[in-house]
Amino acid sequence: MKRDNYIGRMNRVPEAMEQKGIDCFLAGPSATMRYLSGYSGRGDERLLLLILAPGCRPWIFANQLYELQVKDAPVEEFVYWSDGENAVERFIRELRMRGIRLNTIAIDKSMPGMFSVPIMEQLPGSRLVLGNELVDPLRVRKDEEEMACMAQACKWASEALERTIDRGTWWIGKTEADFRDELCREMTKQGLNAHGAIVAVGANAAVPHHVTGQTIIEKGNCMLVDYGANCEGYCSDMTRTFHFGEPSDEFKRVYEVVKEANRRGQEAAKIGNLLQDVDRAARSYIESQGYGPYFTHRTGHGIGLEGHEGPSAAEGVEVPIVPGMAFSIEPGIYFPGRFGVRIEDQALIREDGLHILHDFSREIRIIK
Repeated sequence: MKRDNYIGRMNRVPEAMEQKGIDCFLAGPSATMRYLSGYSGRGDERLLLLILAPGCRPWIFANQLYELQVKDAPVEEFVYWSDGENAVERFIRELRMRGIRLNTIAIDKSMPGMFSVPIMEQLPGSRLVLGNELVDPLRVRKDEEEMACMAQACKWASEALERTIDRGTWWIGKTEADFRDELCREMTKQGLNAHGAIVAVGANAAVPHHVTGQTIIEKGNCMLVDYGANCEGYCSDMTRTFHFGEPSDEFKRVYEVVKEANRRGQEAAKIGNLLQDVDRAARSYIESQGYGPYFTHRTGHGIGLEGHEGPSAAEGVEVPIVPGMAFSIEPGIYFPGRFGVRIEDQALIREDGLHILHDFSREIRIIK
């Protein structure tokens, strides 16, 4: 992304700060920092911050260990501290030296208490607030470059899953972890980063956020695969549910109900509708088929620099659907101790309407 794009984003935040009476905004290693500056180091025990304040140029406070990494961030000033220094005390001195008002300080939601608590102890007269409302509204509407990155991530991720599941019955006798590891290798080959997957076999598929383990893939069981990765920092997220061997009539019926709920959710993802309309469309169909108690989560969540970000496609989210939004549509039905089915697609809203970024088939895939 062009340097000017990041500068433009950083310049918009102080405008919102002035309106809300916020004097200083601190963002550490996070999607927020990456969105604003193009840089986000891995968070550790060393204080690293992007600082924005009305009337001041953006600057970065970092340990000298990271000097070579942060130097390309689109800010004009860097302040480095060394191991052995008290980073928080040094940081507070820098704030005061610049004459930055410190009545109300906003921090990004991801800042650990190991930093936020000492900062506030050094500023007992200041008020600490969450700063998400300063940046999150900007992140909701993706620009063309962001949309292109997500589309590429989804395309490559779909291809990786196709190559992995294409081994068919070879997977019988292997474990959930074996499948996950091979899927991640395929995503790496495609050029995707930060990949991960939930692979849930049999009764494990009834646990929506199952932790992939050593359960054996066996004939007669379903396998739910919820996975993603990113391209240039922008995420993909997709779920498909497979079955090894001929499934029961009940499984087939449940699968078709979930597939239709997914379709209805997509149908409701129209410009001008509300995000809760997507949830209602999927949920009402599942309820009409008698499976309402077994759909236990929202229909979707926002996607961008994070796999899960706001706003969600859920009841009560009266946010209009507008161009630039990206979110999941992922109805599911889960029978504890037996099986689960989820079909998830990544929706992108462009000026001409809904685009589904995954071309992987939603038809039931029976491996035998």
